[in-house]
Amino acid sequence: MRPVTTKCTSAILALAVILLTGQVMAAGSTAGAATPAQTAVSLLLFDEEESGTGSYPVRYLVNDAYLRIDDGHAASDYILLDRTSATIYSISHEHQNVLIINRQPQAVVPASFNLSHERVPNNDLPAISGKQPQHYRYTANGELCYEAMVVPGLMHAAVDGLAEYERLLAGQQAAKLENTPVEFRTPCFLSRYIYAPGRHLLQGLPIQVWDTGGFRRALVNFSPDERMPQTLFEVPLEYQQITIGGATGSLD
Repeated sequence: MRPVTTKCTSAILALAVILLTGQVMAAGSTAGAATPAQTAVSLLLFDEEESGTGSYPVRYLVNDAYLRIDDGHAASDYILLDRTSATIYSISHEHQNVLIINRQPQAVVPASFNLSHERVPNNDLPAISGKQPQHYRYTANGELCYEAMVVPGLMHAAVDGLAEYERLLAGQQAAKLENTPVEFRTPCFLSRYIYAPGRHLLQGLPIQVWDTGGFRRALVNFSPDERMPQTLFEVPLEYQQITIGGATGSLD
């Protein structure tokens, strides 16, 4: 069983120190009471990295109505989940278009497909907001798919928003599975993107997620109560709209 790496432990310790010193602040947040032009959100800020890329920031703004994913800059492209209609919008300023992903049925896990996870004992991790991080390993048909450090019970409402987004993407991926080459449909691919998307979110708020392929995600900042401009949660009406799986003017 692989021990917790020094890199992961150091990142958790650094996050704990930030919380203890009261330095957690939202990137681009504003102080003071909310105004009519602002809305209350939870903020999660991660550093992400994939094989062959450097680290880059990913910001999640979550409330009961929306989930916005961007890089922290209002002028950048972004993804918006309308939680009321279960619709995902991917906005490109460069191309001035909006890719719309509607909800699709969830795939049923075959009886022969084995999903499992195990907790890796580690009592030396520093607590975050009084809660103890936990280390899990996630497998599919006996293959180790990825590992995660999570904090149970922390930012629960925001975590629900992340899980909802993962499920909606999985529905679309399942509907288009025939477009994925057979050799890529490994047990880990099927579990992560079709049958059990974001399953680590069932255990808590992820503060570290990684796999052997070079993917890494690390939480660097969070806040349960921020005020952001309401315009961040709007879809540009002047942009061309392209619906995946629809009829006229869509991508099949």
